[in-house]
Amino acid sequence: MTSLFRSVEMVKVRLFIDRSAARATLEEIGEHGILQLEDLNQNKSEFQRSFSNDIRKCLEMQRKLRALEINVGECFPTRSLNNESVSREELNAISLDELDRHLSNLEETVEEMNMHWKSLNSHRLQLLEHHYVLVLGSHLFRPGYLSLMSEEGSHTNGVVGKLNPNYTPVDIESPFLRLIAGVISLEALPVFQRLVFRVARGNCLCRFSEIEETFHDEEKKENVRNSVFVIFCPGKELGRKIQKLCETFGAHLYHFPDDETTRRALLSQVSNRLQDIETVVGTTHSQRLQTLSEIGAKLSLWSEKVLREKAIFHCMNMLNYDTSRNIYIAEGWTPKDELEHLESLLHEGCRLSRAQVSSVLEHRISDNAPPTYFRTNKFTLVFQNIVESYGVASYRELNPACFTIITFPFLFAVMFGDVGHGLLMCLFALYLILFEKKLGRKPLNEILQFCYDGRYIIFLMGVFSLYTGFIYNEFFGVAMNLFGSRWKFNSSSNFACGIDNCADPSQSLPPRNIYPIGFDPIWSQALNGLTFFNSYKMKLSIVLGVFQMVMGIFLSYLNARYFQRSLDIYYVFLPQMIFMNAIFGYLVILIFVKWSIDWNSSTCLSNPSCSPPDLKQILIGMFMNPGYLPFQLFRGQKIVQILLLVCAIISVPWMLLPKPLILRKRYKSLQNNQPFVSREFRHVDNGMNGNLNTDHSSAPEEEEKSNGSSRVGKEEEDFGEIFVHQMIHTIEFVLGAVSNTASYLRLWALSLAHSELSQVFLEKVLYGAMALNNSFAVFVGFLVWFGLTIGVLCLMESLSAFLHALRLHWVEFQNKFYNLQGDGRKFVPFSLKTTT
Repeated sequence: MTSLFRSVEMVKVRLFIDRSAARATLEEIGEHGILQLEDLNQNKSEFQRSFSNDIRKCLEMQRKLRALEINVGECFPTRSLNNESVSREELNAISLDELDRHLSNLEETVEEMNMHWKSLNSHRLQLLEHHYVLVLGSHLFRPGYLSLMSEEGSHTNGVVGKLNPNYTPVDIESPFLRLIAGVISLEALPVFQRLVFRVARGNCLCRFSEIEETFHDEEKKENVRNSVFVIFCPGKELGRKIQKLCETFGAHLYHFPDDETTRRALLSQVSNRLQDIETVVGTTHSQRLQTLSEIGAKLSLWSEKVLREKAIFHCMNMLNYDTSRNIYIAEGWTPKDELEHLESLLHEGCRLSRAQVSSVLEHRISDNAPPTYFRTNKFTLVFQNIVESYGVASYRELNPACFTIITFPFLFAVMFGDVGHGLLMCLFALYLILFEKKLGRKPLNEILQFCYDGRYIIFLMGVFSLYTGFIYNEFFGVAMNLFGSRWKFNSSSNFACGIDNCADPSQSLPPRNIYPIGFDPIWSQALNGLTFFNSYKMKLSIVLGVFQMVMGIFLSYLNARYFQRSLDIYYVFLPQMIFMNAIFGYLVILIFVKWSIDWNSSTCLSNPSCSPPDLKQILIGMFMNPGYLPFQLFRGQKIVQILLLVCAIISVPWMLLPKPLILRKRYKSLQNNQPFVSREFRHVDNGMNGNLNTDHSSAPEEEEKSNGSSRVGKEEEDFGEIFVHQMIHTIEFVLGAVSNTASYLRLWALSLAHSELSQVFLEKVLYGAMALNNSFAVFVGFLVWFGLTIGVLCLMESLSAFLHALRLHWVEFQNKFYNLQGDGRKFVPFSLKTTT
C-alpha cells in the first residue's frame, strides 16, 4: 500500500557491460522489466546507430511473417495464432540468421504455391465455363431453330430475348450469321443486354441462360454468379464490335462450333480435361493446406522471437560504446529496492555469455526528475489507469488512486443506487472475475474487452449500488417493505401519521421508532415523496462534495509537508482551507444542524416562528446582508457568520500576495550575496523553467552558493511570471470553490433521473401490460421492460454515472493537489513481456 500511496523511490544507475555480454545482459534485464534505459545517442539518427541494419532485418522478417500469416488466415479463417507462452529454451534454440533464411525460403515456396494454385484455378474455371457454354448453348442448334428465330424476329423486331426451352428444333444452315458465345457476370448482364441492342441497332439475337453453380473470384475474394450468352449477329464488322463490347464487360468468350459432331467431340474433350484438372486441384489443395498448417503452428514462436530480438537491438542502439575499453555504457532508472536484483542480472548475463570481464553498476546523480512508478496488481491497475488518464503524478507525489478505490464506486452508487440494478452489475462482474483466466486467453471485442479490464471496478460499483439501493429502498424501482412501514393513513386526515404516534391524526406526527434502514417504503406512494427525496439527495450531494474537496485540500498539505515547502503550507493550504470551510464547510454544518432539530417537538409546534429555514437564503444573506439573519439555528449564529465572512475575504489576498512577495525578496537576497535559497524558491524557479527536481524527501533544508548572476538578470521577469501564476491559481480556486460545489449536485440530478426512469418503465410498460389481464401481453410487456432495464438503466445510465463520477474525481478532487506542475513522466522499463 505504501508504494501505491507514493511512488517507488528511484535511483539513476550507470552500467558498464562487456561487449560480448551486452545482448545477454539486456535480455536478462528485459525478462524482469526493472530498468528504464535512457538514450545516450540522441545526437545520432536511427540510420547512424550501430544496430540499424539488424533492426531493418527484423522489420523485413516481420513483413515476411505477416505475409505468411495472411496466407494461413486465408486457408484457415477460424484459426488463431497460438497464444500460449513460449519457453526461453525454445526461443534461444532459434538462430536469428537461420530463421531469416528459413522465412525467405518459406516465402518463396508459398509464393510459388500461390501462383501455381491460381493458375490451376484459372484453368479449371475456364474449362468449367467452356463446359457450361457447350452444354447450355447446344439446344440452340436443334432442327427448326432458324425458322423459329426468323418468326420470332418478325414479331419482336430484334429485341433481345431469353432462351425458351419449348422452341421447335431446326437445322441452322445460314452462312450470313456470326455466332459469339461466352460467360458474363450476372450483375453486369442487364447493362450488357442494353448496350448490345444499341450497338447492333436491334439486328442481333441474344440468348442467355443463368448458371446455377457459383464461382469464386480470386481477385475480388468473393463468390459470383455468371450467365451463359449466345449472340447471333449478321456480318463480320458487327461481330467485331460485339466482341470488343464483351471484352469491355470482362466476358469470357469460348469456341462454340456450329457442327453438332464437332461440338460433341469438343464437349467430351473439355469434360475429360476438367476431370483431370479437378484431380490435380484436389491434390494441390491438400498439399497447400498441409504446408500452411505447419507454418501456422510455428508463426507465434517465430513472431515472438523476432519481436524480442528487435526490442533488444533497439535498446542496444541506446547504449554508448566505448571503443577504448571495448565496453557498452548504459544509463537508466530503476527502483531503489531492485538494485540487488539488477546486480544479480548483470552477473547472470556475464555468466550466460561467458564474458571474461564482469559488468559494473554505478550510482549516478541526476538533475532531472526521476520517473514515477506505482506498483499495481490486477485489482488496483484499473484505478491507477483512471487517475493517470488525467495526468501522471510527479515523482513521489501523493497518488489519488488509493482513495479512488473507495470514493469512485461510492459516488457512482449515489447516482445509480438500486438493489436490483446493483445486483445485476455484481453478477456480471463476478462472472468476469471467476472466469478471468479463460476470458483473458480469448480475443474479445472492444466493448467486452473494456468490461473485462474494468471487472473489479464494476464489481465494486455494483456492491456500493446495493448499499445505496438499500438506503433509497429501491428494487428495480419498487419500494421494498422489508420491516413494515412506520406510517399509516386514516380517514381523519389527508396526511399519514406514525403508527406509534397517531393520537391526534390531524397533526400528522412522525413515528417515534423509525424504519430500521433507509427510507420508509411509504414515501414512494406519498404525493410529497418527490419533494422529500429531492431535499435529502440535494443536501447529501453538497455534504459529499464538500467533504471530498476538503480532503483534496488536506492532501495538498501532505504533499507540501513531504517536500518541505513551507510557503505552500502557510500561504496556499491554510487560506484555501479557511476559504472553503468558512463558506461551504459552514453550509454543511447548517445542514447537519437542521437535520438534528426535531421540528415536530411540542416546543417547536407551540412556537409559530419555529419552522425549517431555507439554507440557501441563509447562505446568500451571509454575503448580501451580513447583519441580517432570517432564522437563527443556534446561539451566536450572526457573530459566527460575520467572522466566517471576514475570514473568507481575508483568505483571498492571503493566497495571492505573500508567496510571490516572499519569493521576490529571496531573489533580491542574491544581489546582496545572501545565498540562502529555500525549497520554495528552488521549486518555483525550477517549475517556471520546466526543470523541477522534487527529490527532496530525505535531504534537510540547506544553503547553496550563488552562481547567481544569471538568476539576478531574470529577477523581474521571473517575479512577473510567479505573480501571474499565483494570481491565476487564486482566481481559479475562488471561482472553482463555488462551481465545483455546484458540480456535485449532479449526484442528486442523476440519482433522481435513475429513480424516475425506473418507475416510468415499471408503471408504463410492465404494470400497463399486467392491467390487460392477458398472459401473452404480460410476457411481451415483461420482455420490453427487461430490455429497457438492461439497455437503458444498466448500460446507458451506468455509463453516464461512470463519466460523471470520473469528472468529479478529475476536476473537483484531483485538481486540488495532484499534478499541479504537470511534469510527471511514467516509469516505462524495458520489458520483453510487454513487448511480445
